[in-house]
Amino acid sequence: MANSATRSAWQQIQAGVYDTEKLLTNQEYNLSMIKARQTLEIIIKQLSGREDEEDQSLADIIDSLYTNNIISKTSCEHYHKIRAIGNKAVHENNDDGYNATIAYQLLSEEVQTFIHDYSPKKTRISPVITPVRNDNIQRRQSVSATESTPKRKVVRKTSKNKKRPTVNTSDLAKVAVGFVILLILIFLFRSLNPFKNNKKTTTTTTTTAATSGESSDSSETNSETSTEAAAAASTKYVTTAKLNVRSAPSRDGDILATLNVGVTVDYAGEHDSTWSIINYNGGQAYVATAYIKPAQ
Repeated sequence: MANSATRSAWQQIQAGVYDTEKLLTNQEYNLSMIKARQTLEIIIKQLSGREDEEDQSLADIIDSLYTNNIISKTSCEHYHKIRAIGNKAVHENNDDGYNATIAYQLLSEEVQTFIHDYSPKKTRISPVITPVRNDNIQRRQSVSATESTPKRKVVRKTSKNKKRPTVNTSDLAKVAVGFVILLILIFLFRSLNPFKNNKKTTTTTTTTAATSGESSDSSETNSETSTEAAAAASTKYVTTAKLNVRSAPSRDGDILATLNVGVTVDYAGEHDSTWSIINYNGGQAYVATAYIKPAQ
C-alpha cells in the first residue's frame, strides 16, 4: 500500500508540473501560481509523511523539514518562495506573468532535486516530524533513521557499530554523468548561440579593418554586411502585453521604450529562460520572454 501511495504521489507531482507549465503557456498566470503551490504541498507531504497539516502551517512544516536536515537551505528558500507567490495569487488575485514564471522555474528545479536527493528509494522519510529542539543527538537520529531502524535506541546502536563512512558508487556515477552532460550542453549552447556568433563576427571584422588600414569604403561595406547578417538571423515576434524594452536582461535595466500589444519585434535569440534579445534601433536590447510569441 505504501508503494502504491508513493506512485500515486509521483503521478500527482508530474501532473502538477505539467499543468503549471500549460497554464503559464496559456497566460493563465494566476491559476499557474496556485497550481505550483498545490504541487509543492504534495512534495512536502511526501517528505514529512503527513496526510494533513495537523494544526501546523505550511511555512512551519517547511522550516521543520530544514531544521531536521531533510531538505537543504536552498530548497527551504525555494519552497517559501513558491508558497509566498501562491498565497499572493489566492488572497490578492495576483496575475503577474513574471511571478508565475519564477514559481514554475523553482518548482521544476525542486522536483528534480526531490527525485534525485529526497527519493524514498534511498531512504524513507520518518512519517512524523518531531518538534524542533536544540538537541544535537535528536537531529542526528532523525537524519540517520532508516527502514530497518525506526526506533531511536536502535539507531544509536547501529551508529556505534558502523563507524566507517561508506560511499555510494551509484551516486558518484550519477554526479559524474550529470557533470559531463552539463559540459556538453554548455559547449553546444556556445557553438549554436547566434547572438554570440554575431558578436564574434562583428568584432573580427572591426579588428581586421583597423589593423590593415583599409579605406573608409571598405569599412562601410563590412558594417553593412554585418547589419544584413544580423537582420537575416532575426525572427519576427509580436508582443502579447504592454512590454518594456530594456538595456540589460534585468528588471533593473534602463527602459528604452514601452511597446503596446501586437507590436512586431525582431527576435535575435534567447538570453536565458526569462529574457530574450531583440534588434532595436540599430543595436540590441532585452525583453521578457513571457510576453512575446512568434508572429503568425
